[in-house]
Amino acid sequence: MARTKPIKQSAEESTFDFAEQQSNEVATFKFSKQQLVSSKKYAFQRDVLNALLKDGQVYTFDEVDQQLNDFMKGKVNE
Repeated sequence: MARTKPIKQSAEESTFDFAEQQSNEVATFKFSKQQLVSSKKYAFQRDVLNALLKDGQVYTFDEVDQQLNDFMKGKVNE
């Protein structure tokens, strides 16, 4: 097996942003209603999620956060 020489490149010279790549990958994961309702992230919003999310559909964190924000900003009917 041939050995390759390591590339000498400082962190400042690197053009690849690992943090950005990871955040993009996380945003593409989708979760079922049951997974989201039982998650620690949404522990304090379980009742709202049960009402807002539909069974059999999958959601990204961004989609869930948007639905929660829309719900919280909704008008209260008296």
